[in-house]
Amino acid sequence: MGFLRFDSPLMRFLGKVADLLWVNILCLLCSLPVFTIGASITAMQTIFYRLLHNEDVYVTREFFASFARNFKQATLVWIILLPIMAFLGYDYIALGNDGDPKAFFLKTVAGILFLIVFVIFLYVFPIISRYENSTKETIKNACIISITHPVRSVLLLIVFAFSIFVELIISYKLLPLLFAFCVSVPFYFCSMVYMPIFDKLDGVTPGKPTDVAEE
Repeated sequence: MGFLRFDSPLMRFLGKVADLLWVNILCLLCSLPVFTIGASITAMQTIFYRLLHNEDVYVTREFFASFARNFKQATLVWIILLPIMAFLGYDYIALGNDGDPKAFFLKTVAGILFLIVFVIFLYVFPIISRYENSTKETIKNACIISITHPVRSVLLLIVFAFSIFVELIISYKLLPLLFAFCVSVPFYFCSMVYMPIFDKLDGVTPGKPTDVAEE
């Protein structure tokens, strides 16, 4: 029964599912204070890098190692981005849809700015997990990547939105399943979108094992 061997495609797939489940739980638990969400997402990205490059990964150990190593910078970036996204999101909702051309214009601007900042949010924590730069340079690099890779940036939004949409449908009858993968699955599929950008920057051949940190 070759499909039950540890190195069989089925067992590798099940192992990856188990890793996604466990890293999801770790990310949720470590995000409970709210201000630690940035560090939790960064640690999760470290695990995804390993998984997407088919490397052996010790999820718990490497998650907390990344969490501690990047805590200060990831938390600072999160504290910067959160109020901006909250402000833009609030403006978009508060402006309503009463047919006023001025309100419609402002609502559109708020919506576009929110999406731009959210794309930067999706790029910035993988950058923190992978590279050692100042906070200013990290945010700057996230902005540059989002602008110089518009197709992937739009695809990131689509993939994230579609993942959330599917999860909401599933949660209608399978709420425990949503809890088990609510964070890891959307970010994992987003990682598949942006990872080729970093691989190209690093000169990494897809599928070839690499070192995680360059710190």
